[in-house]
Amino acid sequence: MNDKGPSIPRQLLARPMLQFVLFFITVIYVVSPIDVVPDIMPLVGWLDDLAVFLAQISAFVVYLQEKRRETAQKQQHKNQD
Repeated sequence: MNDKGPSIPRQLLARPMLQFVLFFITVIYVVSPIDVVPDIMPLVGWLDDLAVFLAQISAFVVYLQEKRRETAQKQQHKNQD
């Protein structure tokens, strides 16, 4: 799996509150009739919504990877003691 992720720093994405805010903004953008490309245009109008949704999924995957890494490090330190 590619570890690059989105351009937002991984430490910032690892914050649960940021994930909540990003999710909330994503839902509002996808549901809102005000878009970069209006949804009236079939298919093309949905592509910007899809891009925002995929960016949110990517950010959430990075969040999960960081949490998994932190948990593994804590477990490793616990096993060393």
